[in-house]
Amino acid sequence: MTKLEEQMKYLTFLKEVVKRDIKRKYYKSVLGVLWTVLNPLLSMLVMTLIFSTLFKRNIDNFPIYLLCGQIIFNFMNGSSRQSMNAILANAGYIRSIYIPKYIFVLSRVVEGFVDLLFSLTALVLVMLITHAKFTLNLLMLPTVLALVFIFTFGFSLILATYGTFFRDFQHLYGIFSMLWMWMSAIFYPKTIVPTSYRFLLDLNPAIHFIEIMRAICHQGVMPTEKSLIIASCYAVLMLLMGISVFKANENKFFLYV
Repeated sequence: MTKLEEQMKYLTFLKEVVKRDIKRKYYKSVLGVLWTVLNPLLSMLVMTLIFSTLFKRNIDNFPIYLLCGQIIFNFMNGSSRQSMNAILANAGYIRSIYIPKYIFVLSRVVEGFVDLLFSLTALVLVMLITHAKFTLNLLMLPTVLALVFIFTFGFSLILATYGTFFRDFQHLYGIFSMLWMWMSAIFYPKTIVPTSYRFLLDLNPAIHFIEIMRAICHQGVMPTEKSLIIASCYAVLMLLMGISVFKANENKFFLYV
């Protein structure tokens, strides 16, 4: 049996873990999965009321601009945050049976990705309401979503590793995620940042994925080759870093669960 065939055996287990986590997330919720559509819509309405007047001369169709940033950032931030306790929360499985430990991290990212796909419904609705452009460039959407997924999985592997070793890591991450959000130009245009400091935004991987999303859905144009290359490099490098950190430490997890 090849290495790939061996890993494919665990797909069924992955599906069951994802289903379990989704059911647990919406347990006793009246609206259930519908919240993944309503939440970005309600958030968009509030943020639009606050910021659209402020930036009305800088950004056309602010609701779409905002939603593109929110959907991508919320997936990256939410999935990586949930992954921090992926190992600790599944300690029972880890102690009793052999399952590749990365499966538990992957399940959190897949769960977040399912929410992202439902959130796209909100984006489509707002695009229809605001008469946004529906162009063939939307066919690039799976590409950007795949790159975001790869990056987030790699990042989540790192956070899951250190979240297992350091229980206070989640509190520190809260500070980081707030800074990360403000550095991602979700509800403001990059142009308001002085040119001499704009390179700090460009160092943020999230902003490149968001800009590709905005090119496709907000501007209705093809993302530039440069933006796709930068996003691809960030995704692959983060995945390699995540795998390296996780594999180097996964045998120590038994000491902490």
